[in-house]
Amino acid sequence: MKKIDIPQEENSTLNGVKKVMYAPNDEGEFIRVNYGSKVEEYATKLAVNEYEVLQEEVLVKIKKGISSPIEYFMYKNRMDLSTLASIIGLFKFRVKRHLKASNFKKLNDKLLNKYALAFNITIEDLKEFVNE
Repeated sequence: MKKIDIPQEENSTLNGVKKVMYAPNDEGEFIRVNYGSKVEEYATKLAVNEYEVLQEEVLVKIKKGISSPIEYFMYKNRMDLSTLASIIGLFKFRVKRHLKASNFKKLNDKLLNKYALAFNITIEDLKEFVNE
């Protein structure tokens, strides 16, 4: 991709900061080029919106006693199951079990502390999560 082909549009999701892309110059050497893209902005906003929708759906499931606060904070922090499992250091199937309210109630403080650290909250925030 030549420097002239690189989009130079504004991207409001980056707060005025431009990303860097490497592209060949006229001599064929790779140089850093700042860029911005409306397409990337749209994709970012779409993904953020999807996490907000999932977060709202989980609040309803928590109220019904189906889901745990871990699932809410996972979506609030824009994580998926694989990302959270990697951060916590557990297999995905174990983390998936912890997303259920019945299994969440059985978790010890050591494990809850791992989740709290991942979400940058306290254990009490997890234990005493109330769906307003």
